[in-house]
Amino acid sequence: MAKTYSSLDRLLEAVGSVFDAYSVALFRRNAEGAFDLAASFSLGDSIPKNLTIEAGHGLAGWILKNNTPLLVEKFDRKRSLLGYYPPGQDEGIKVFMGCPLPGGLGALCMDSKKTYAFTDKDQRVLSLFAQVVAAIVTDMGEVEASSREQMLYRFLQQVYDLRETYPKWTEFLNCYLALVAGGGMCELSFLVVSDEWGDNYLLEGANKPFPPDTVSPGQLFSMNSGLLGWVFKKNQPAFFDDRRSEQGHTPLFGRDIPGLTLNTLLAFPLKVHTRCRGVLVIGDREGRVIDEELKSFAKMAADYLALFLENLYLKNKLRRFMPPGLMEHGGDDYGPGDASL
Repeated sequence: MAKTYSSLDRLLEAVGSVFDAYSVALFRRNAEGAFDLAASFSLGDSIPKNLTIEAGHGLAGWILKNNTPLLVEKFDRKRSLLGYYPPGQDEGIKVFMGCPLPGGLGALCMDSKKTYAFTDKDQRVLSLFAQVVAAIVTDMGEVEASSREQMLYRFLQQVYDLRETYPKWTEFLNCYLALVAGGGMCELSFLVVSDEWGDNYLLEGANKPFPPDTVSPGQLFSMNSGLLGWVFKKNQPAFFDDRRSEQGHTPLFGRDIPGLTLNTLLAFPLKVHTRCRGVLVIGDREGRVIDEELKSFAKMAADYLALFLENLYLKNKLRRFMPPGLMEHGGDDYGPGDASL
């Protein structure tokens, strides 16, 4: 659902006053290609607030599909619909007018209960308002994106500083997963790692306890089972943000394993010493849009953890060949508990 702004509602109220309209509705394209009601004004209360329509649905959808202005001087509710009123709630509407926003961003639509309320000249004026609205929407999006990028950068800085603050692996991992989930604004973040032989994988840690009767730490899962097993074997990330995708229907840990049903998931393989030794998962039970900012943040967090574990692997390997006492252990109680690294 596109974010709504009260300032746009007030702008549409002014537009409605200029044209003596009954209702004014602004639709914006969302990440799935449908169109969300971003702002509205009406003398009634029939327009739903959380409304999404497809291109081609009603007269508003016709504008969105054809990217062409439309003026209907005699609206016949028996033969067509506006697209933004519930069934039966458009009674009394006599005329309709709408214009697409530049760049296919959406459409600005209005209606009136007065006969012949809108003219061709009004439509040209409405197109000017549509350009103004598009400029405002674009500026708001840029400011919002800049603010989110700054927030994600701050989260990454905290992630990078964890190594010095938490010298114990368990403490480090718990804080790391909490920061990753918070930065991604997702409900869940967890890490699974392979066993010493690479035949199975297990849950190493999570930002919050898994629901009862699902997955428990130490429980082994075959590399041949579940979406996470696929990520291990293919050494490729997996993403989905709706249950309609093929991967969205694949159980995380295996067909016969009760587990979480996630509607949003990002899973990144962690390559350590030539092969995948772990998978970082960020997910949510709600359907979320995986935008480029979220994907970039998650990948950088995963790359940091993979690099950290690679350094740990090399350090432990070097320690095996050093005489006792020559290399300080310090506070490096680091590494997954199964010693798979």
